Amino acid sequence: MMGDVWAQRMVELSKRRKDRERFVRTLAGAEVRYVFDGAREVNTFIINLPSNFGNDDLEFMRAFVAKVNKSIKVPVVEYEGREQRFSIIFTSDVEEDDYSWRRSHRRDYYDWVEEQARKEKEEKEKQSF
Repeated sequence: MMGDVWAQRMVELSKRRKDRERFVRTLAGAEVRYVFDGAREVNTFIINLPSNFGNDDLEFMRAFVAKVNKSIKVPVVEYEGREQRFSIIFTSDVEEDDYSWRRSHRRDYYDWVEEQARKEKEEKEKQSF
């Protein structure tokens, strides 16, 4: 919810920017998450671009948002009329699901165990003759 508010606010603040269309297109394809660090009172927005976006897209987004933040006279993030501290993290890393990875490689483990058992059985048969 807060991530969507930030994204909408950035689109509004970038109305007269040169590469606005690219920014809007890229932002539309991204997942925007929000985390609040209560200890330091910092609002953090994590913009996760899909894997089809490259480093040039990440750098474009970082530069574009920095230009918008530098040029505006109003706060980007505010609460009850007071400007709030915030940080933005751009990433295109895909979090690996450990459970899915283990499930997909489970058959490899069972095959390895069966192979070890077969080798052990053959060794015992050789020793018994």
